[in-house]
Amino acid sequence: MPRKITSIALDIAKFAPTEDGNWRRLDDLLDELWQAGGPEQAIPEMLSVFERYPEEDGYGVMWSIVHGLEKLPNYEPALLASLARQPSELGIVMVGRMLNSGITEIGDVSLLLTLQEIASTATSPQIREAANSVASRAR
Repeated sequence: MPRKITSIALDIAKFAPTEDGNWRRLDDLLDELWQAGGPEQAIPEMLSVFERYPEEDGYGVMWSIVHGLEKLPNYEPALLASLARQPSELGIVMVGRMLNSGITEIGDVSLLLTLQEIASTATSPQIREAANSVASRAR
């Protein structure tokens, strides 16, 4: 019997790679989420992975979150809220992909200004550089 979305989402929210750096469990959880239907219900939990591991890509596993979110309607406000809480490299990449597709604002929030703010306020040099890089390409 398939598990409920809320149970899968909770497991995603609690996910941590194994001590040896294995991210396979997250990959399995994401597959399970999409197979269960209604993955939009777990947008906050998926973004929480970016927030917990802001400079990681999980050996490529976190790109499944990027591609999955981009297929869902109305994920963008949650992404911006996530970036406000904890800027993340993949969150910045997603903003860059929106800019590349011609989207410049979400609601009344400028994506370019969001990147500039992250570039000037993030505590991580890696995150600041990512935001600067994406913002400079978008101009």
